[in-house]
Amino acid sequence: MDESRAAQAAGTLASASILIVEDDREIAELVAAYLGREGAHVDIAPSEEEAESLSRGALYDLVLLDLGLPGADGFAFLRHFRESSVAPVIIVSARESDEDKVAGLGLGADDFVSKPFSPRVLVARVMAQLRRASLSGPHPDRLAFGPYVLDFRAKVLEKDGGRVALSRREYEVLAFLARNEGRTFPAQELYASVWHLEHGDLSTVAVHVQRLRRKIEDDPQSPRWLQTLAGLGYRFTGGQAP
Repeated sequence: MDESRAAQAAGTLASASILIVEDDREIAELVAAYLGREGAHVDIAPSEEEAESLSRGALYDLVLLDLGLPGADGFAFLRHFRESSVAPVIIVSARESDEDKVAGLGLGADDFVSKPFSPRVLVARVMAQLRRASLSGPHPDRLAFGPYVLDFRAKVLEKDGGRVALSRREYEVLAFLARNEGRTFPAQELYASVWHLEHGDLSTVAVHVQRLRRKIEDDPQSPRWLQTLAGLGYRFTGGQAP
């Protein structure tokens, strides 16, 4: 476990890299000050466009995201961010309708904080999300299986030095199962852990597993890496830390 991850697991923000996407400069600087006191490195983006630019050039441990941004809204950023990162995202917004909350969580947000808020409580929720991400399972930086290497830091799957094209959800399903190698997860538990939703169309789990098998298995009908146990669920087997 690296220094940043160890600190987060211990409940501090030392060395954590956080992006604040907020067009209200006063709010952004206030939150940045509170996070900075805890040792976090903080960047501020006042628009979706600037947030996109920053997130393309850095690996953030967590994002605090306002929805009401100039130009494209926070949902647009979340949609794009989730194509390349599984870092926790906390929506911080005055838009607190059930529709906005459901939409945000459905796009991959991990928490929703309504404005106005207590900066101290927000920092505590940031710590909780980072701690959860740090302790969700064993965390080698890279996991090898067959000709593949799953890079948890870069959020990519490699084969013979080249990248395998995976969607965000495909990567998340594979990474979750790989980090819990040998454990079997029913579709409902896998759906809740990866999609962060308790209810929904569970058939999407089977669809994503099938897509993954077509991309990584020599014989998708007789899978080596992503196995199905009849009546029990799905499991990953065969990885080792290089």
